[in-house]
Amino acid sequence: MNFKEIGIDEKTLEILIKILISTSLGLIIGLERERKAKTEAFIGIRTTPLIAILGTLSSFIYENYWNGIFIFSFGALILFSLINYFKDIEKDIGITTEIASIIAFIIGVLVYYNHIYISIFIALLITTLLALKPILEKFAKSLSLEDIISILKFLLVVIVIYPLLPDKNFGPFDAFNLKSIWKVVIIVSTLDFIGYVLIKWKGAKTLWITGVVGGLISSTAVSYQLARKTKEYPKLLYQSSIGISLAWTIMNIRVIVLAGLISLEIAKAIFLPLVLASIIFLIIIFIKYREKFAHYSSDSGINISNPFELWAALQFGIIYAFIKFSIEFLDHIFGSKGIYLASFISGVIDVDAITLSLAILAKDNPSSIEIVTKGILIAVISNSFFKFIYVFLFGTKELTQNIAYFLAIISLVCGLYIII
Repeated sequence: MNFKEIGIDEKTLEILIKILISTSLGLIIGLERERKAKTEAFIGIRTTPLIAILGTLSSFIYENYWNGIFIFSFGALILFSLINYFKDIEKDIGITTEIASIIAFIIGVLVYYNHIYISIFIALLITTLLALKPILEKFAKSLSLEDIISILKFLLVVIVIYPLLPDKNFGPFDAFNLKSIWKVVIIVSTLDFIGYVLIKWKGAKTLWITGVVGGLISSTAVSYQLARKTKEYPKLLYQSSIGISLAWTIMNIRVIVLAGLISLEIAKAIFLPLVLASIIFLIIIFIKYREKFAHYSSDSGINISNPFELWAALQFGIIYAFIKFSIEFLDHIFGSKGIYLASFISGVIDVDAITLSLAILAKDNPSSIEIVTKGILIAVISNSFFKFIYVFLFGTKELTQNIAYFLAIISLVCGLYIII
């Protein structure tokens, strides 16, 4: 259809599309408000989209016709919100709905000025916060003063300190980089915080989710954090065992995906051993922990406190820095002894970096596929041994025994594949 034939030019079509987007985003918020309302609501399935459209139309009028429109439209919205608030003030229901209406108006303004992704993000975020009100309130009321302080420490580490650190190598062999080290601290802190929230919300049996989520970020950090928890809370032995083994499983899949992003040939080459090891992991988890996990899923006797320990995160960062220095030192002494040595050394800290580097090498030089495949598998074995050392040093004897099965499997499967 030619829109010009029916009198719709490109600018008009653009405005119409923006109005539709504003309507859709307003509907998302309005659906949630309508669902929550027991009686007629100030904003709901009809009013919220209208407010978002008002924001878009006000922006259009402001830009093309009358620069005083915002005083009229936004002022009217504020007035209606105040009237509604004072009308319901005796009910003590807060100002959530009034604030949501103002945000809906702002979303409409953002849509007009082409901040579409920001508008979608805000709409989804606001709707999520509104929908999770019972869960968030229950969680907030369960927090102690110590919990609040720990959360503030976590935000200090993640938001305040990191941007201030220089991204520059220094020290012997340029082995140290404060920003890189602090990234590790943030990873550990985030996983610790996620684990705490899950335990506080649903209990210790949800620790396995930490393994799945953490495996996408750093299976090493998961191994370290959950190992520590078994020392603090021995009843979390089986939950921590499952979390760590799942993180190791996710790491295997992540390596395949990373290699495939660069070279499908390398992904195919490492697919069999890593998937085979992962399948064996899952079978062991199902057989070994199914009944025990159900039996020990009770939180009875477990007093979870102090969710974020700054020193524990710093300790992990210090160990990371020491290992990084050791790698640079060995590389300086022995030089480049080939891909296998580089893979073993790099795998101690980061499987992702060596996987991407070797995949690029194989893509540029197809004849090196066999060497590159072995190199990646060596890095996986090396990384698994390093994670097991964390479990051994910071976890209980029982946890070490449980994780030893998974170390043996990944080493045996990848080792045999390398030899064959």
